[in-house]
Amino acid sequence: MNLVAILMIFIGLNIDTFIALLFILRNYNYRLPIIAFGMSTIVLWILGVILGKSLALLFPNWITGFMGIILIFLAIFGQNDDNKSVNTNFMSLFLFCLSLGGDNLAVYIPWVVNLTWLEIVYIGIIFVACSVVLILLGKGIISVSPIAKLLEKYGNYGSKVVYVLAGLYIIWSSHLINHLWALFN
Repeated sequence: MNLVAILMIFIGLNIDTFIALLFILRNYNYRLPIIAFGMSTIVLWILGVILGKSLALLFPNWITGFMGIILIFLAIFGQNDDNKSVNTNFMSLFLFCLSLGGDNLAVYIPWVVNLTWLEIVYIGIIFVACSVVLILLGKGIISVSPIAKLLEKYGNYGSKVVYVLAGLYIIWSSHLINHLWALFN
């Protein structure tokens, strides 16, 4: 599995969580956000692996293309996460990160179908490391006012574009259109 592709997937899927965290990181030291975001990342990845591998046993691989449609639907019709607020305790921060990252499952489930267990562990480790790096980066960014304002203004649109592109990729790579075309002809 290509490291650059894994990093791009992680960043694309978690940019909304990262931007939302930028607004609340000033309320925390480093440790609590790192643990909460890291744990929510692990929980979502494990859930995606379990669901993805289970669905692969029950359904043909091309069915996972429907997850791409769901991801596009979430990008277009999903609510904006800019107005969410959090408390300053661990559970609130963990649930905040988990809720913002819940849509990641739409990518994880079809993605893990063809991964080996070694690749799954490798990606999970990279995701946890990226979680730590994003929190550290976020702490640095919140000290630069113009960047924080730019992210606040356009970050939601950027994450929606990434979701649509990821959804189209899932649909394309699963060959969903070809199979649906064959069913109707």
